[in-house]
Amino acid sequence: MNRTRSQILRFLIRSGPSTTGVLASGIQASRATIRRHLLILESAGYIQALADERYSAHASLVECQLIDLAAQYSVQMPPTTVPPLAQD
Repeated sequence: MNRTRSQILRFLIRSGPSTTGVLASGIQASRATIRRHLLILESAGYIQALADERYSAHASLVECQLIDLAAQYSVQMPPTTVPPLAQD
């Protein structure tokens, strides 16, 4: 995950719902950068936009999204047989 998006998630989980201005100050990034990353995080399901122009993230929501993402990349590998080591 992108470093800025990770910072946003950590900030929201620790501090609770925040506006783009508060996030920009806390992460030391421009509001435009924060807005761009918030849109990405929201569309991926990691955060929620609230009615009062604040965004929130809950650790359990983030955890569920990460579990779903990991499941998409899990691949079943066939069992391998390792030949026995040669005895001298």
